Amino acid sequence: MRRLFLGLFLLFIGALAFWAYPLLGPAVRQGALPSREGLRAPLTLLVYGSSPEYSGYHQRAPERFRGLADTILLVRLDPVANRVVVLSIPRDVWVNLPGYGWHKVNAASPLGGPALMKEAVARITGVQADRYLVVSTEALRRGVDALGGVRVCVEKPMRYRDTAAGLDINLEPGCQVLDGKKAEGYLRFRKDALGDIGRIQRQQAFFHALKEQVLSPSGLLRLPRAVAAVEPYFQTDLSREEKGAILGFAMKQPHLMSLLLPGNFGGGGWNVDEEALRQLLAVYFDGEAPGEKGELTGRLVALVYGPGQEALVEKARLRLSELGLRVILHPVDLPPSRTEVLENGPGLLAQALGEALGVPYRISGEAVLGADLTLRLGEEAPFL
Repeated sequence: MRRLFLGLFLLFIGALAFWAYPLLGPAVRQGALPSREGLRAPLTLLVYGSSPEYSGYHQRAPERFRGLADTILLVRLDPVANRVVVLSIPRDVWVNLPGYGWHKVNAASPLGGPALMKEAVARITGVQADRYLVVSTEALRRGVDALGGVRVCVEKPMRYRDTAAGLDINLEPGCQVLDGKKAEGYLRFRKDALGDIGRIQRQQAFFHALKEQVLSPSGLLRLPRAVAAVEPYFQTDLSREEKGAILGFAMKQPHLMSLLLPGNFGGGGWNVDEEALRQLLAVYFDGEAPGEKGELTGRLVALVYGPGQEALVEKARLRLSELGLRVILHPVDLPPSRTEVLENGPGLLAQALGEALGVPYRISGEAVLGADLTLRLGEEAPFL
């Protein structure tokens, strides 16, 4: 019995060493072993993707993390609330860059690197990031492939080709597992009516799908390989201690909330709604209480549905009208995967409608633009 126990123990140790071995290199280079305490206080990160640079036609230049900023995220890591708040900033927001004049925010990266990016985002939001993390697009491909792909519901056909940039997007609608190349196409596609805003909304949906994949049994098994695959393709000013604290915080599985910088199209870019932004920052970055329960009467809700759901839509519209809501219909090519309420705001309205209908609700920038609330109608709608 003792020999059997010893053998099983050695087998377990061997399996654990085999699983963790890919983390050895990153741990040595980054000093990023998880801290048991995790974060002690909130930390704000500026995270953005660096587009590839080219030295000639089709010729990728060596990575120096100074390409145009692609995805721009202001991330609040809050150990008190045990949540991660991701505020997506459209790259088409105009900002007055010190020393350079008015530019779209994504130009701050090639003009002045991370320091100017932090200043640009601070001028837009009023929030000064503590640290930065810039990621090459190569990290996305390699990380997703190492995880075995990510399951995403592609809502419509996506086709686009840029031979100079080596980008060939050809995705059919439907729920499917995307490898690294297809995931990059899904996240970079913006040749539709919403342009960069639609791309941001797909990115936010992808963040949630990625989190589910990482926390799945297969994802946890592949996680060390994914970390090792991504590690050479990012640059940051985080200290070793901060990296370890963030990893320890991540192990506590904080709640993920994704938001879109409030605003509207205009002036060749994205105009910020300053009052709506102030409300978001007060709740999710400053820790203020959201206030009293939301009042639904007179609010505008976008009802999202797909082909074959017309009968359900009419019943849902009547139910929403009974609650005093104004309804606009928002048909899409692919029926939503589940019934849920979305709000790109403090969350009181989403909570009120979710509780009234008995369905889940989320704070998310995936909500339909121009509406106070979004109700996605899945195959099952318990309130009908």
